[in-house]
Amino acid sequence: MSIHRFVLSTPKVSPFTSQRLFSTTAKAFKKQPKEPRYSVQNQQVLDDYMIPGPALRFFKTKRTKKPQETTYPLSEHGLENMYTAPARSIRYNEFDSAPTVVQERLAERIHRAITTMYSVETLPTQWITPQHVLIRAVKVSRNLRKCRVLYEALSDKKKERGHTHRSLSVYTPLLNTHRSLSVYTPLLNTLIHSHANIKHPLSIKFIPDTQTKELDDIFKQIVSEQNA
Repeated sequence: MSIHRFVLSTPKVSPFTSQRLFSTTAKAFKKQPKEPRYSVQNQQVLDDYMIPGPALRFFKTKRTKKPQETTYPLSEHGLENMYTAPARSIRYNEFDSAPTVVQERLAERIHRAITTMYSVETLPTQWITPQHVLIRAVKVSRNLRKCRVLYEALSDKKKERGHTHRSLSVYTPLLNTHRSLSVYTPLLNTLIHSHANIKHPLSIKFIPDTQTKELDDIFKQIVSEQNA
């Protein structure tokens, strides 16, 4: 006695047919229903009256255009660099705030470079050497792009200090220290950059330190009055 097994077989579907069915189904899901060409009120008017063809456009439903969302690519000039610095007040002075650790380290590095420059390089004039210039302090801005070297001219003669605003083109044996520093600032910038091994752009300016000099004079006056 033989036993017959009945196997339920399913029809085979080719990969091309299944892919086509899948794409058709996906399109059906993505397709959104269209808005009716005429509104209910306009359609009623068209049913009741005979409107000529050119005038039918006035009865069509106006499509509402959705506002396009503006997208900004994440590039070098995109959202990455849009907000890079905090807002500052108009009278904000970036040199007056308490320096960060990075600012202090860069200021010390520049100060050491100035000392090395004085000991190694041959400067073009004696009026910018340590015999005539005293470096009081070095301040670096918060963005590490600007540097102020506060100095004091060591001349005791009022006449020599008065020459600071005169031009170097007029020959005078009493060359002023301030004018020499302003003229030789590009050279000093190059030498300081070289000895400090600074790669990024940094603007270095020599500014006379008047506040420290005034405070020292006041302190000396107070001490002399107490000792008298």
